[in-house]
Amino acid sequence: MFENYDLFKTMIHLRPGGVVEASGPGDRREALAGDAASLWSLGAFHAESDTAVHADHWERHPNGHEVLFVFAGALRVYLRDEGPEPVTTLRAGQSFIVPPGRWHRLAVEEPAGLLSITPRSGTEHERAAA
Repeated sequence: MFENYDLFKTMIHLRPGGVVEASGPGDRREALAGDAASLWSLGAFHAESDTAVHADHWERHPNGHEVLFVFAGALRVYLRDEGPEPVTTLRAGQSFIVPPGRWHRLAVEEPAGLLSITPRSGTEHERAAA
């Protein structure tokens, strides 16, 4: 059976052996928390405000790179070890590859659409200092 998926409601998981699976809308939050059986997850996000990109939390993926692709609007990318200023601002059509193990966070410069390809296993979050 062939299905269409709304990436704003569904996570696509790239699993060992070349298997690709979709998690339904009710499973998306669990998938974002970390799916150890998944090598990578692909998802799209509407980022209307900093809340949508958890700008108040640092995140890192010790087990692989993360690809961030902005397809509309603009997002600022911060790397904790690089100081308080953003390392770049991504605008529509631009991408950034976060190196493995680097603490990073995003902030909305203008409402944006974000596509991420993320290694799920071992993902960590830490609240950013106020």
